[in-house]
Amino acid sequence: MSLVSSRTLGLIAITSVVYYVLAVFAMHLLQPELSPLRVPMSAYVLGAYGPLMTTTYFVLCAGLLGVGYGLVKTLPRTRLVKLAFVVALIAGAGIFIAGIFPIEWPPPPRTTSGRLHALSGMLAFSGMAFAPCLFSLNFRSDGHWRRVSVVALALSASIIAAFILFMFAVRGGFGGFAQRLFLALLFGWMIVVGLHLTRTPRAT
Repeated sequence: MSLVSSRTLGLIAITSVVYYVLAVFAMHLLQPELSPLRVPMSAYVLGAYGPLMTTTYFVLCAGLLGVGYGLVKTLPRTRLVKLAFVVALIAGAGIFIAGIFPIEWPPPPRTTSGRLHALSGMLAFSGMAFAPCLFSLNFRSDGHWRRVSVVALALSASIIAAFILFMFAVRGGFGGFAQRLFLALLFGWMIVVGLHLTRTPRAT
């Protein structure tokens, strides 16, 4: 018998999203001088309320891994599901490392911390972009997950589109907006999956 139920994992995912959104909303109020259009959320770590922003990295890491582990527990363990979980682990590791090593702003990174943050950020965003899609592709073949398959696939495809936009937006001067759009879509997917995990009928 598993030590952590699917319901608990779903609640971890939902709670992590709520915490992240509330913390970031607070950061926008506390530091209105930073433009949400241009400045990435990582830059809030450098301000007076940086410790609050730093916690969001580890909370998001826990939420993403909670979703991934919950899906591995409830979906048939196909190669695609296992691959999706590995990608989620890579994303989680990238988020965790990015939380340890603060960003340098404005770019480019000039210190070891800044370079590690940039590298781990690339791993994190790449993993967060593709893990939801890899997981969602398995939903239609499972009776329990089929009912949310269309919504999950639509959100996961939108996440990938936002990721592509983000890569171009960084150079175009609106990287902050694209990053927030990407995370909003990711959080939507995590909420859908998290809620469904709390309703799983399986004794997992």
